Amino acid sequence: MTGGFGTRPEDLEAAATRFDEAGRIAADAAAALRSRLIGLGDVAGDDEQGRTFAAQYDPKAAEGTDALGQEAAGLSSLAGALRATAAEYRAGDAGALGPGG
Repeated sequence: MTGGFGTRPEDLEAAATRFDEAGRIAADAAAALRSRLIGLGDVAGDDEQGRTFAAQYDPKAAEGTDALGQEAAGLSSLAGALRATAAEYRAGDAGALGPGG
């Protein structure tokens, strides 16, 4: 077989670092959003119209902030997977070189 491909573990680790940063940004955004929404208090009011609005709004707001938190966790998970893949490539390369490689 000719024309194979190569993988550079250091490139995978560099990408992992970028995913870590993106995860931190998303987590910070989710925390700021939650804090601001909580800081607003009960903005819908206590009349029938307010309760009807809140019944629709509150679950959607929670769903949105939860989704952002899940995105942050997913980005962090990708970073870990990239680092694990880099380690596997390094271990495979060392094994292919043999003892003292």
